[in-house]
Amino acid sequence: MIPVISARVARRGWMDEKEFYDLFALAQAVPGPMALNAAVLVGGKLRRFGGAAAAFLGTMLPPVASIILVTLLYNAVAENRFVKGFLEGSYGTILGLVAALLIRMARSRKWRIFEVALSVLCVAGLLAFKAWALPIVLVTIVLARLGAAVWKS
Repeated sequence: MIPVISARVARRGWMDEKEFYDLFALAQAVPGPMALNAAVLVGGKLRRFGGAAAAFLGTMLPPVASIILVTLLYNAVAENRFVKGFLEGSYGTILGLVAALLIRMARSRKWRIFEVALSVLCVAGLLAFKAWALPIVLVTIVLARLGAAVWKS
């Protein structure tokens, strides 16, 4: 998504590619969704507060409006037996799609023993200690970053 935004911003002459990527680097350092941060920083750079506000609304309104619309539609038909049957039947399909994606991702890369062990420990920790999910994930991320630094991957 970022290269597309960069090309569009540069093509329209709003800022050069280097300046965009400098703002994008800053957006990565700010907490929150990176695409939203980048949009707000570019909007602010181009048109100050008004540009930042327009970028925020332009980025946030479509998904929020979509979620509200889907929720309203779902609430209107939630008790319909066909809708209930469809959702119950699609549950297994979604699990299968997620499993297929995970398998494809796992096959497409070289795994080191450290990565396999870390992945297994993370999953086991999440299953055993559900209340500690956030600390377990954070420790896993830190260990993965340390491992990547050690093995330069």
